[in-house]
This record gives sequence, structure tokens and C-alpha cells, in this order.
Amino acid sequence: MRIALVEPDASQAEIILRLLIGGGHACQRFSSGTAFLEALEEDAFDLLLATWWCGDTGADDLIPLARRALPGLPAIVLMVAPHESEIVSALHGGADDCIAKPVRGPEMLARIDALLRRAGVRRPHNRARQVFGDYVFDSGRSRASFRGQTITLTPKEFRFALLLFTNASRPVSRARILETVWNLNRDVRSRTLDTHASRLRSKLQLSPEHGWRLATLYGFGYQLDRVPASTRAMSGEEYPDSVVYHVGSEEKL
Repeated sequence: MRIALVEPDASQAEIILRLLIGGGHACQRFSSGTAFLEALEEDAFDLLLATWWCGDTGADDLIPLARRALPGLPAIVLMVAPHESEIVSALHGGADDCIAKPVRGPEMLARIDALLRRAGVRRPHNRARQVFGDYVFDSGRSRASFRGQTITLTPKEFRFALLLFTNASRPVSRARILETVWNLNRDVRSRTLDTHASRLRSKLQLSPEHGWRLATLYGFGYQLDRVPASTRAMSGEEYPDSVVYHVGSEEKL
């Protein structure tokens, strides 16, 4: 998962970064709340991990501001020997959990995983074979099939498709797709990402008549949804393969 760490203390940040990376997470550190908020203008994260004092603002003030850009962003506050009043203030300020510093690696990772589960954030499992309706993904062979027919996918297309199916009915940000599919290669152009999405629609037959719809979320990423059987008979004009939305809105462009 992509975690934003707001920690002014470089030595503390280094310890936490090592623990997060060792736990299988991607993490970007910010030395102040302002730097983090500026990054949200072009980037997205799955979780915010912020120290109680972020160098220029308190975590209880930072969290509401961050959620204006990323509604529902899970947040954990780190505190040194916290008093009850500080914990209460952090929770009232929007924090989902509080962790004492210095952090204990296993406990912090377990709390992060628990919070992400509650928030509905999912990462693809390491199981060799995963089934989503008529689709079967064999990670051991990087092979996909639909109704018994093998579908030829490139490694990037396979990872992209598995990420979408694992997070069906949830928006997946471009930043997270780049992390999972292109290993955080920031040089990937939007057109390249759109081309891969278009190929997946075609190769996997992601259309309402087959029970799925891959929508482009304008300015954010993509979302794969199941189409109820009762609506599959509707025309392609009413249920197009690609629907572009404003993020956080149901208005079609």
C-alpha cells in the first residue's frame, strides 16, 4: 500500500520507513504538513501516518485538510508517551488510531493492516490462482482465462487486471497503478496507462453484457464494477465500456 509519512525528525522517519518497506508497503516521507498537502495536488495515498506535531501544524488539523483532497483517507497518529487528552484530541480530530513512539514494528504493521482492512483497501493476494466470476488468474504462470478460454496478457496487463479485479467496486488511483504495475516509474505517461486500460477492456471483454464495466475516473484512475444481470440487456449507449466521472461525483462528463 502507498503510505504517506509526515515526520519532521529524519532519524525517526528512517526507522519507520525501514519498517514499512519491510512490511511490503511503499512509503513517501514528508518533513511537514504543508509539503504533504502540496503533494496531494498531484498524488494519492492509501493511508496517512503522521506524527502528533508535523513541524508546522498538528496532526488533528492536518487530517481534515488531507481528507478534503482524499475523502475517507485512513489516518494514524504517532505520539511520544501520549497523555489521554492528546489521544482523545487526535481521535476527535479524525485519527482512526494512535500509536506510541518509539514504534514497535510488528504492532505498527498489524495496526496498519487492520485499519486498511476496515477501510476496504485491498492488495492482490499471493495465491497462485484467483477466481472472479468467469475470470481465472493464475499468478504462477501469469495467465488469465475467461470462460475456459486462455487470454494472452503481457506481464504489465496481468498485474493491472489483477489489481482491478482484487479491488472491484473500489476506485484505484493512477499512483497506485503505477506502483503496482510499473514499480513506481513516475515517467509513465497518462496515454500509456489509458492504452493498457483500453487493451484490458478488449482482451478481457470487460463490457456490461459480460457482467463487468471498467470506468475511467477523471483525474484519478479507474474502477471496475460488476454489472447486475438485470441491467445487462441495456444498450451500449446507456452502459458504455468506459465512463468518465468527476472524482466523488456521479455526474458523467
